[in-house]
Amino acid sequence: MHLMLSFLFSFLVAILITPGVRTLAKRLDIYAYPNHRTVHEGAVPKWGGGSIMLSFVISAAVLYLASPKLFVGEMGLAISLVAGCLVLFLLGSFDDKFDLNCNLKLSVELAVALAVALAGWRFEVLILPGFAEIKLGFFSYPFTMLWIVGVINAVNMVDGLDGLASGIALVVVAVSSGIAALFNNPVVILFAPLLAGALLGFLRYNINPASIFMGDSGSLPLGFLLALLSLRAATISPGRVAVLVPLLLLCLPLTDTTLAIIRRVRRGIHPFHADREHIHHRLVRLGLSQPGAALSMVGLSLIFGILAFLLAQGMHTDFRFLGQLLP
Repeated sequence: MHLMLSFLFSFLVAILITPGVRTLAKRLDIYAYPNHRTVHEGAVPKWGGGSIMLSFVISAAVLYLASPKLFVGEMGLAISLVAGCLVLFLLGSFDDKFDLNCNLKLSVELAVALAVALAGWRFEVLILPGFAEIKLGFFSYPFTMLWIVGVINAVNMVDGLDGLASGIALVVVAVSSGIAALFNNPVVILFAPLLAGALLGFLRYNINPASIFMGDSGSLPLGFLLALLSLRAATISPGRVAVLVPLLLLCLPLTDTTLAIIRRVRRGIHPFHADREHIHHRLVRLGLSQPGAALSMVGLSLIFGILAFLLAQGMHTDFRFLGQLLP
């Protein structure tokens, strides 16, 4: 009941504050202007992260004040998650306004990733189907940092059509919540409804034709949250992660980003130099409308999400069976 109420509360907060955030973005002159890399027409406010993150953080604070017992044993993870979110929101907000150097952004992302890895959000042992294990040891930290920074930038790059990043994120959050319930990971079960509500409320204003864009103020902390929640959702026991589950969950944005980096490096340009060769751009050039292309990609993400859930369910069943056999 608490979680359903927290979802509804977060949704309502996002619905109510997004128009105000949009107005503030206009006053601060935080706009996305059309250029050779974009597909929208006209100047559109792009500080949607203000709506998503405010809704998420306010709802988390209200949930904690209403039911502090829910956070017992999870406070360290919860605080590091929210703190990392806020740092990346500020970074993205400055980037939306001042267009920061990409190397500076990457440095901050790496620092935040290291901080949360030290706080307990990390891969220590990779569990593969059949329960083969890969122990990472010291490489737990760089592996986790690569995962977090990779997902942050994957979400940032896929945010190219109205409602696309929000829609994919909703799928990832919903499936992560179900997987977390299988493996009994409370911190994901607590935060996933808050993020889902904030995203759904924001999506009301972000579907085509969008009246506000997510911007880096939204895509950076959103990617961070998806990286952490999907990692923790697939944690079978402390530090032991069913690694194919989060990879499947985020397969589409990660594949798109990998192809983009390879494409740009082969052309001798910076891996983070924007272009119009992403999957969603190609779908539009093939003749799909922008809403059609976005819906197609969200639908494909849902298929990957279902596969991830089925894989997690199978591993959960096998894990319980092995637990009964072992002394």
